[in-house]
Amino acid sequence: MNTKPVSPTERREYPQVREIFLQACALLAPIVAANEQVKTFSNFAMAHMVQDHFPSLSSSEVHIVIVTVEKMHREERLHALLNKKS
Repeated sequence: MNTKPVSPTERREYPQVREIFLQACALLAPIVAANEQVKTFSNFAMAHMVQDHFPSLSSSEVHIVIVTVEKMHREERLHALLNKKS
């Protein structure tokens, strides 16, 4: 009997965000770190920057990128991710 392993269906959404995520992390990491002390950058400014660098992203995808990068920074996982992928 010839049975091929069935690959699980991809459940994650926003493949375009996944493609650019590491680049976006590198772009936003210094800003998010500086924002920790003083709110020098608003989310609107970060969204504008991400949209300029990745114009094909929708506004909701840009929001996902920013929220995720900020969360990873708070959990001290952002720099580890960037160091691992370099």
